Amino acid sequence: NTLEACNICYKPIMERILRATGKAYHPQCFTCVVCHRSLDGIPFTVDASNHIHCIEDFHKKFAPRCSVCNEAIMPAPGQEETVRIVALDRDLPCADCGCLLSEGDSQGCYPLDGHVLCKNCNTTRIQALTAKATTDL
Repeated sequence: NTLEACNICYKPIMERILRATGKAYHPQCFTCVVCHRSLDGIPFTVDASNHIHCIEDFHKKFAPRCSVCNEAIMPAPGQEETVRIVALDRDLPCADCGCLLSEGDSQGCYPLDGHVLCKNCNTTRIQALTAKATTDL
């Protein structure tokens, strides 16, 4: 009667207790609600309803989505954060190369002639326009 009960299966915990989110779990019961992988010793997070997720599934489920390809906007490998470029409530891709304006080396929005472009594509278009202008003279 004095043993703590697992917050998932409600059975008494007879051996090692895993404590997380202020509750007690059997290590094998502490799993991601999406992929059901054990999170014993693995970074995890909880959603607004206190459901436990591995970081990868949490991002897949709750990350903002690109308005063009509908893929999750996630941090680059090894990074913890990402920048989003949002206009008219949409995550915007470059009109020329399609990369999200919040990703890569050319982060940012560089509009030109009514098109939203990444820095590299903006530079390329300006160079092309400059070259055309000098040859037209």
